[in-house]
Amino acid sequence: MVCALGTCGGTTVGNTVAAALQFFAATQCLLGEPWPKTAPVSMGAGTAGTTLAARLAQHYEFSVLLIEAGGYPPEEAIIPGFRDSLKSSPYDWNFTTVNDGFSSQGLKDGKQVQPRGKMLGGSGSLNDMVYARGHPQDYYEWADIAGDLWNWTNVLEYFKRTENMTDERIINDEELMQYHGTNGEIDVSGRADVDFVTSKFLESYNELGYEIVNDMTYPNKIGAGRFSHTIKNGRRDSSLTALLNKVHTSNLYVLNDTYVTKILIENDTAIGVSALSEGNEVEFYADKEVIISAGTFNTAKLMLLSGIGPKDHLDEMGIDVIKNLPVGDNLHDHIMILNYLAIKNGTCTMEDSAKYFEIIKYLYNFSGVFSYSDSMGVYMAKNGGDQNVAQFAVYPTCLPRSGMNVDQCEGILGYEEAVCQKLVMENQEHELIPLAVVHLKPQSRGRVRLNSSDPMEEPLIYSGAFSNLADYEGYVEAIKAALALVNTTYFKGQGARVLDVWDKCDGIDDVTEAARCQVREYALPAWHAGGTAALGSVVDAQLKVKGVEGLRVVDASVMPAVVRGNTNAVVVMIAEKAADFIKVKYNVIF
Repeated sequence: MVCALGTCGGTTVGNTVAAALQFFAATQCLLGEPWPKTAPVSMGAGTAGTTLAARLAQHYEFSVLLIEAGGYPPEEAIIPGFRDSLKSSPYDWNFTTVNDGFSSQGLKDGKQVQPRGKMLGGSGSLNDMVYARGHPQDYYEWADIAGDLWNWTNVLEYFKRTENMTDERIINDEELMQYHGTNGEIDVSGRADVDFVTSKFLESYNELGYEIVNDMTYPNKIGAGRFSHTIKNGRRDSSLTALLNKVHTSNLYVLNDTYVTKILIENDTAIGVSALSEGNEVEFYADKEVIISAGTFNTAKLMLLSGIGPKDHLDEMGIDVIKNLPVGDNLHDHIMILNYLAIKNGTCTMEDSAKYFEIIKYLYNFSGVFSYSDSMGVYMAKNGGDQNVAQFAVYPTCLPRSGMNVDQCEGILGYEEAVCQKLVMENQEHELIPLAVVHLKPQSRGRVRLNSSDPMEEPLIYSGAFSNLADYEGYVEAIKAALALVNTTYFKGQGARVLDVWDKCDGIDDVTEAARCQVREYALPAWHAGGTAALGSVVDAQLKVKGVEGLRVVDASVMPAVVRGNTNAVVVMIAEKAADFIKVKYNVIF
């Protein structure tokens, strides 16, 4: 039996609109998903776990038990327009980092907020559904560490395997379609038409000299463009909805609300897991492999609790050392700095009457503004570097008047109350343009450690942001490039102005130094963390834990270096490769 442990892997509407949509959807039974049948105890898993379990369950040579700490996603998880509604909710692990006394001191208690899905589908049930892969250079870097199994040529076929490209801007372009699949289960969609806000962003960044690209995953050109999204017929499409929910075999068992506390290891071989279910301690045994797909933070925590990790830390926690490996090290995430413009109303504000009409449209045929995402980005190369390889990205969005409240600002972004009060006050009168400036290739590294040997305690997450001063390089220039939006024709006409709400940087007159202060004091994570059980140092090229038989890791924690972009599609690719590794080992024909 294979035991896969999957405990983990924008527009926010007003409360009235949300409640109405949920009420009508529930009463008309429009949003129900055919979640997998449960075993005696309810069940689920994250992006990697659901992908891997679905692939292995296609072969009766395997019996697969999938264990999930959370329960079923709520109905709003399916609605693209509700993609922010589950962050900072009971469906979120609500992780925060440890205050390091240096970076992110402008955030509440000096802690970064790290949302992660705690439900069936994991973070794939609450993310922004952006389809991104990174750049080929990312995978050649992986190959230098772990071998050619992980180079660009050898991962591309696994991206294509799960993909059903339907984006109207891409499918008729022969050059672009060389890099996409059309026979996979997960829809990667996009519209030819563009909404008003996005058209103005594209028009303005094009005015600033950025080339418009139709495919943000195209490896040979970067610029400004709209992302494709994993949305099908107006509903979130994910490894849960497209893969696991379609499995109807008798060899897959799923357990929700079951919290794995330890990997059972005898004679350097993983034989099963210990877990808590309905208040009872239970054990499950595997006759083939135990696979950890608990996500960057929980995978590291579980391995440490099981005696796999740095010897000095395990000794400190009083845990017997099974294998001395750098588990929990190499933690890193894209670093994000938010900047805000205030503009006249009319670019993205929707009147209440229009919102209600959009609700009716969605309930009628899954169309309208709740049915899609039109997010976009601008990729920026490193000065003096390869101009087709992104170093920074800018993600502009438009926040309608009165679209933010203090609780959302503190809960999702993590800012101190004073900063949130200033933003909310501005937003009461004006629309806001948040400009997320993201460092796509940070050199800083943090770590994950145990707080104690108690499996119910949250892990200690040290972000390490700006621990490597090289990450400052180019950041101020990238922020200035993003803020140049105020000088473009459209936004100048909308009276755009840069907001200064950063109390920690008051009194710094030099523009460059003030921007450097903002970068350090208000650093946010982009929620793409990885690296804590990395290829090369913790797992081998086939994702097997070094020195422990029958144990693999399959999730974002194996990324030795985070790719230049959102990571959900990357995690699906990793799981697809893992499925093949396992099938080859056990001589299963595929």
